[in-house]
Amino acid sequence: MKAYDIMSIDIEAAKENATVSEIGTRLILRSINGMPIIDDDGKVVGILTIIDILRAIKDKKDIDMLKAGDIMTKNPIVIEQDTDMMDMIDIMDKKGVEMIPVVDEEKDGRLIGVVSRKDIIEEKFNERFVTIGMKKTITKTLGQ
Repeated sequence: MKAYDIMSIDIEAAKENATVSEIGTRLILRSINGMPIIDDDGKVVGILTIIDILRAIKDKKDIDMLKAGDIMTKNPIVIEQDTDMMDMIDIMDKKGVEMIPVVDEEKDGRLIGVVSRKDIIEEKFNERFVTIGMKKTITKTLGQ
């Protein structure tokens, strides 16, 4: 199974100038642990996770004024859409990451999806079932 088969495509990404509180609110509302941070061309430049926000709070930083670019993990690991599931699991295990952005190298490395630990587990547990149809959603980036 490849990243393309299991990645979530109903994702949100933020720009580096989005505030940490804006992103934190989105993480809570969507019940996710992190969000890709992209540049104006849609390329992944970072990841902002709940733990990054918790560290900022612990350091007594003003999360309403703090920008994603200030605390995000820069140059995160990304995978291509044909990356094998076992390789994804290996990356998650060795690097301790919960989700990996999926990029399309044919489109200059633009973000096209995200694979999370949950996506892989759901796929494995649901492989004997079939879902008919797919819900499409249009999302916007934060901090424009």
